[in-house]
Amino acid sequence: FDFIIKNYPYTDYATDARFKIDLIVDQLAAKEMYIARFYMQTEKWIPAINRLKGIVEKYDKTIFIEEALHRLVEAYLSLGLVNEAQTAGAILGYNYRSTDWYDRTFELLSSKGLKPKSLGNSWLNQIYRQVVKGQWL
Repeated sequence: FDFIIKNYPYTDYATDARFKIDLIVDQLAAKEMYIARFYMQTEKWIPAINRLKGIVEKYDKTIFIEEALHRLVEAYLSLGLVNEAQTAGAILGYNYRSTDWYDRTFELLSSKGLKPKSLGNSWLNQIYRQVVKGQWL
């Protein structure tokens, strides 16, 4: 598909190839989310976090990013990693404040006496600094 897009960018074939690439990426993200949900249902938090981390890093332009950030909050809270949970909530709030996933996240954090904010020095905090604050180093 990339070959078609690169060599024939203004054709119907390139348009179709772009659509198919987007569809494939969405399907890959959906499969990762499905597996992450399974791990969460069986309370295998570390594999779930690894799958969700993959969604955040690789599939950030899909519709699954919002749920992935919310599920990260749930998983981190289950492990007692409060700073990471709050940071995931802050990223979700900054980018998707008007969604149901953010409302759920805010309620979940509030029920624990927490609020979405960037804390610690985890991989999520690095993403927060890059995306929200524009600090790339």
